[in-house]
Amino acid sequence: MRGLTLALCATLLPLAARAADAKPDAAALERGKAVYAKTCVACHQPDGKGLPSVFPPLANSDWLEADNGLLSRVILRGLQGPITINGAPFTGPMPMAPLADTLKDEEIADVINYTRATFGKGGPLATAELVKTTREATKDQKQPYTAAELGRK
Repeated sequence: MRGLTLALCATLLPLAARAADAKPDAAALERGKAVYAKTCVACHQPDGKGLPSVFPPLANSDWLEADNGLLSRVILRGLQGPITINGAPFTGPMPMAPLADTLKDEEIADVINYTRATFGKGGPLATAELVKTTREATKDQKQPYTAAELGRK
């Protein structure tokens, strides 16, 4: 089944509530920076602005304001277009996704926290526990998500 189930929501909400006021420490941000440099930078670029009409920006992206569950689903299972980010359309898939076989839960949490702190407005702390729960809940997702499946445009 695509999308989140009520059971997954019930599991993720308490995790999200605990992380809402926490902030990543310097070590976690450095780990996230390293993950970004080896996994994300080729497409999203060092400044997070992406490549216009090809790879979407992370910098000031309305997607970075999404909940950690959505962000971890995108990283774990991928995303395919069409999508709209900051009002601009993108149609291509995340070429390196899904990253579920490549990245550990802590690495995904760290890169979410790093990108939010560096390119966004911050946000609730992503945790390895939340990513682990999302990984398990989405293990049957065989195709990259679409924006519509994630409740986005």
